[in-house]
Amino acid sequence: MMNFIVILLGVAYLLLFLIRWLLSFVYYKKGQAHLADFPEELFTVVQPILSGDPRLESDLRANLQQTEAVEFYWLIDQSDTEAQRVADQICQDASFDKRIRIFLIEDVPQGINPKSYKIEQVVEELTRPYLIVLDDDSVIDFSKMGELTAYLGQEVILTGIPYNQERSNFWSKLVAAFVNGNSFITYFTMAEVEANHSINGMFYILPVELAKEQGLFTAIKDYLCDDLAVADFLKSKGVSIIQTRVTCNVRTTIKDAKQYLLQMKRWLLFSSIYLKEHLDWKVFCLIGLPSFLPLPGFILSLFLGWPYLLLGLSLLLFKAVWMLLYRQSILSNRLHLDEVAYEVLSDFLLPWLFVYVLVTPPVINWRGRKIRVTDGRIRYE
Repeated sequence: MMNFIVILLGVAYLLLFLIRWLLSFVYYKKGQAHLADFPEELFTVVQPILSGDPRLESDLRANLQQTEAVEFYWLIDQSDTEAQRVADQICQDASFDKRIRIFLIEDVPQGINPKSYKIEQVVEELTRPYLIVLDDDSVIDFSKMGELTAYLGQEVILTGIPYNQERSNFWSKLVAAFVNGNSFITYFTMAEVEANHSINGMFYILPVELAKEQGLFTAIKDYLCDDLAVADFLKSKGVSIIQTRVTCNVRTTIKDAKQYLLQMKRWLLFSSIYLKEHLDWKVFCLIGLPSFLPLPGFILSLFLGWPYLLLGLSLLLFKAVWMLLYRQSILSNRLHLDEVAYEVLSDFLLPWLFVYVLVTPPVINWRGRKIRVTDGRIRYE
């Protein structure tokens, strides 16, 4: 009986993966008709900047180097002298200096999301019609931004598709495998079935007047998970979420096992809030179930012996190879074969990480303070 259940779980996992991929592929192909030029002069990139990541300067430069007329607002803490030094260094390049405005922001009050607070301070300074909110460790592929022209003049919020090519160490590669193994068959897939209730908080675009009229960043500044807060707030005002095919490279450096565990716990807790607020049959079948199916399968395989464990690992390997080939068809960056091994390990660890999150207090360490994650608001312990 147990061996039948394991095989059934394996077949279900494989079928769900292929369905998710097919929906993702169909959605991606729909967007390839958008070949218009990107009107750079209409857009301002707003980036809250915080020092600490060794890639900060190279990531900031990478976005500037791809554009000629896009304006950049860099929001830096008054006390962050290293971030100010990096910004000043980049501004010494005459080709960049005229397009960059640096804002030194006073210390963020307790209980307020620093990202939302900083953007709130400069919204009234924006003069161009469209705002691109971009994290400081994220690099947009501006060659794909022509897709946005189809939505100019509409009151919508547009979001990009994240991938991660940070390869500095084992833990960074493991986090990258989690992002890359899930983003394309989550964001594109849910958009195809019209169940995309959230955005990629690392990179999204909206009309400036919409943000001003709705008081967006003031309304969400006491929420820890700002991407869910932005999506929920604007959807409550009748604003549609559009998932674009514009890719965004997120290169977060993860130093050790502790930081990996903290990062994954934070993401999975935020995912649990999303599932609680938006759970329906689409979300359950296409997000929840595929993440949990490997857990009972591997537990039963421990009792049945190594052939069943091998079967389970073979399914994860198949999925990882398929996803590598899929990403290769979308991304212009060179991919690496060892991404397959890291994705297999990430997919194996994921259900166990879910269990860890379920049995431990919903508390994360954020900016040196302990915060209880229940409904998305900032609640200190």
